Amino acid sequence: MTDPKLRPDQVAAMRAMLVSSVDVRSRTAPAPRVARRIGFAAVAVGAAAAVVAAVAIAVPRSETAGPAAASAMLRDAAEATVDPSVGHGQFLRLATTASYLALSSVDGRVETTIGYLESQRRDLYIPADATARPVATTTYVAPTEFFGSGAEQFAARASTGTRDGGLVAVPVGQSSDPTRPVEDQAAMPRDPAALLRYLTDYRYQAGSSDENVFAHVVDLLRSGTVKADLRAALYQAIALMPSVVITERQASLDGRVGTAIGLQNPERDTRQEIIIDQATGEYIGVRLVTIEGFGEIPPGTPLEYTALSATVVDSVPR
Repeated sequence: MTDPKLRPDQVAAMRAMLVSSVDVRSRTAPAPRVARRIGFAAVAVGAAAAVVAAVAIAVPRSETAGPAAASAMLRDAAEATVDPSVGHGQFLRLATTASYLALSSVDGRVETTIGYLESQRRDLYIPADATARPVATTTYVAPTEFFGSGAEQFAARASTGTRDGGLVAVPVGQSSDPTRPVEDQAAMPRDPAALLRYLTDYRYQAGSSDENVFAHVVDLLRSGTVKADLRAALYQAIALMPSVVITERQASLDGRVGTAIGLQNPERDTRQEIIIDQATGEYIGVRLVTIEGFGEIPPGTPLEYTALSATVVDSVPR
């Protein structure tokens, strides 16, 4: 696909408008309740540069099961988690579906009356032979969820790179910071308490200590490269955090169902969750959803999600 290019003046205008739109405490009229604390980064979405609002982690108190339940679930998942066995001549296929909510912007003014979910799928084939090079493919996934009158037409224009009166797509959600250094996962502690101390001391982003730890774990798991022993240790480490709770026992993500966990923070308008298959310990993905909804976007809509599945295959696409 070819996305519309944003001019520098459009980027600056969108940043200013997004900042004003998310500070709901300073507005008297209804506004998109995306976040109370945000940061911005210019990231590549397909072939275009776009503005991304990094939204705080949250979960409403009414939808949670307490820390004891979350801790037990995470311990069970840690005990069950294993890596797929890749035999000689085979490949580990990591299939990642990334989706974000794209809202419209007219002349630098972000609108919430038109939106759709934009998705891409990336398949990474890692050979059993460590000396061979991995193979990656990326596939655009046509939107199937639309919000507001004219959203389907808007999505069609955005996918072909055309503009109509200054209308451009603005992804709303959260993305990892590509400027962060790559960590040596082999050097991370496997003891849960020591790993939690490591994650706590590592200032990953602005915000509270718990938010830093949770965001750090999310980005590690989202990479798809975390081995089973570290994955189990991460589960056990966040199980030690009393702020982590079960947010949904039957959470659906990209056609799969698992248990969602997040942070206990009733003052936020969004929640970010890690979704795990408790029976197998398999990491399914992460999602960021709006609690109350805004504009034409109903409550519970994902602002962004990343789903991951790992399978063993005998060949790669040619």
